[in-house]
Amino acid sequence: MLQPKLILGLERRSDPDLLAYGGAAVTAMKENPVFPQPWGDATPSWDQLDLAYQGYRDAYYAALTHDSQKIAVRKETRRSFVELLKRLAAYVEFTANGDVAKLGSTGFELRQEQARASNGNGALPGPMAGLRGAPTEHTGRIELHANRAEGALGYEVQTASTDPSSVSTEASVWSHVQTVFSVQRFTVDDLRPGFVWVRMRGVNNRGSGPWTSPLRVLVT
Repeated sequence: MLQPKLILGLERRSDPDLLAYGGAAVTAMKENPVFPQPWGDATPSWDQLDLAYQGYRDAYYAALTHDSQKIAVRKETRRSFVELLKRLAAYVEFTANGDVAKLGSTGFELRQEQARASNGNGALPGPMAGLRGAPTEHTGRIELHANRAEGALGYEVQTASTDPSSVSTEASVWSHVQTVFSVQRFTVDDLRPGFVWVRMRGVNNRGSGPWTSPLRVLVT
């Protein structure tokens, strides 16, 4: 039987997918007792990894304006983050030496089918509930809350400026806003005054859960 290994494919992942996948690894490796720091000499520290992740995440959101200079920054910060993730993956594979439980604690996805036992039998995230939102004192900003989805490592947030029920192709009105890792309280910025529709779903290493029903929120 082949030794379990990590699934990467980082260059082929979309930006939202890479942010969710890489962010899960960053979260899982913080103070991970299975892989105590300091890590190997050729391996980035957790602080370096987190800084690269935050830089890439911020650059991704900034580049949504389609500014060519911001897109160039997004590409460079993505390249740097991918390189650090690869070095981290090489370290944890070598250190785990095929131990499925150890590899399963890293936030990375595993190739071997037996790895499902360490990740909820490979289940997709469950449905979300309790999505609610309200305007804030800041122009163009809303605050959102939701209940956690079972098995989710992160949460994808989309918005629509048109009532999704009023169009024939609902998917065309939605735009990806951000991926968050806590749904207790977070904000969405740079929205136009008026009503906005919001939906969310949980994501993990296996894929995505179902979308919530659209929530209409007033933007001031």
